[in-house]
Amino acid sequence: MQTKIKIKEDLLDAIQEPIIEDSFGISEDKIKEPLYYEGTAVRCFCLGCGTSTELLPEGAIHLAELAEVDIPLSWNNFYFVSQSCIICAKDYYEVNLKKIK
Repeated sequence: MQTKIKIKEDLLDAIQEPIIEDSFGISEDKIKEPLYYEGTAVRCFCLGCGTSTELLPEGAIHLAELAEVDIPLSWNNFYFVSQSCIICAKDYYEVNLKKIK
């Protein structure tokens, strides 16, 4: 009969982080789509989990700091891309600010 500690160790060893082999793509239609929520400034696309999040100006400033870019005078025609986000990780990582073409 296994002890409770041994069972816990076996279960914890079996849990692993998911391996993402391919990143999610971003639809050009989604990039150009108007923001839905009132008060949001910009959208962020996560390549890690495929989610699209609309950000308030304060969140956009936080991501601009993570991306190490100057904060634009207007967020119009910009969007962020990250390798992970607060949904699939603890924070946004490898963030880039891009201009809508």
